[in-house]
Amino acid sequence: MFGTKNETNRPKVKPTTIPPKGEVRRNVISEGTVVVGNINAEGDLRVEGKVIGTLVCNSRLVVSETGYIEGNVDSRVATVEGEIKGNVVTRELLTIDKTGKIFGDIFTQKLVVQMGAVFTGSSKMAEAAKDVLTKTPERAKDLLAQSSGNSLSNGSKDANMAPKIAKAN
Repeated sequence: MFGTKNETNRPKVKPTTIPPKGEVRRNVISEGTVVVGNINAEGDLRVEGKVIGTLVCNSRLVVSETGYIEGNVDSRVATVEGEIKGNVVTRELLTIDKTGKIFGDIFTQKLVVQMGAVFTGSSKMAEAAKDVLTKTPERAKDLLAQSSGNSLSNGSKDANMAPKIAKAN
């Protein structure tokens, strides 16, 4: 009834392993996928689908042309080809591609906005952004705790969102 005659024909499954220290970890939220909730990515993250919630990426974030994020974003480096509705904090460089759209405030060290990009909000860079860049927690558990009451609804922007992020820590 529970014979083992086909056991030898089954493919061997390798156990999932954590990449060695120093190896780049890549994550993809594919087109057609919708994630509702908060995300913390230690490695690179590419968003081709939809994310509703706070997203923290301690490496490189790419929001592709089909990508959509509704919520706050905190990343080391980010390239936006799709759309973000929420505040964006990048520790080093933020690039808004010609197809990119950001509806929210930006805090970054360096900013590149290509012709054709859409940006509605305020931006603070380098020294002007120092308060937010140094006070905003880099770890997701801290940021998520602070932003749990700051979700966006119906595409409207919470005018008090930036000060709440800035007061973290």
